[in-house]
Amino acid sequence: FSRCYGLAAGAIPDFWVGLLLIFFFFYMADIAAAPFGRIDALLSAPPTITGFYTIDSLLAGDLVAFKSSIARLILPVLTLTIVNAGMLMKMTKTTFSDIYRSEFIRHQRASGLPERVIIKSALRNSLPPIITTVGFLFGFLLGAAVLVETIFAWGGLGQYAVQAVVNSDYPAMQGFVLVAAAFILIVYLIVDVLYELVDPRIKV
Repeated sequence: FSRCYGLAAGAIPDFWVGLLLIFFFFYMADIAAAPFGRIDALLSAPPTITGFYTIDSLLAGDLVAFKSSIARLILPVLTLTIVNAGMLMKMTKTTFSDIYRSEFIRHQRASGLPERVIIKSALRNSLPPIITTVGFLFGFLLGAAVLVETIFAWGGLGQYAVQAVVNSDYPAMQGFVLVAAAFILIVYLIVDVLYELVDPRIKV
């Protein structure tokens, strides 16, 4: 299943997955929130503190708005997860397989260590490239989810950047570039710190 999913996920367009999820979970099953914006149209948006409806509604003590904003996050997040988890799964499987056949794993097995300890050791040594892939995905999704944002009427940074380019709004484009650069720098800093935590041999 993981091999088939890893091959198929990279070939499936994200907007098509989003449309399927809307059709099955909203239209057919009626268990998902309507894909119209970040909050129910009948509710008032919480006072702007951070710009995140989920956080702002919690800070304002508005649990109804919090539940509505969380409900409208489920399908977009699920869409992006289904499409991008395949690459991460393939990377994890390939990296773990290579390490599991390495010499130090054979030495651990010959030393009589339990298999669960060996697997744990192989998984830990597999983490650096996986962390790199996750960091890359975070930076990629910052502006590459335009179609998903459009399908779910979700005004994100991707749509903001596209509209800025279409309208030749240069200050908006510069703002997007600055925000994206700061976000990616923070993500890569966290990746470097995690490197040293999972593998003490790596010094930041």
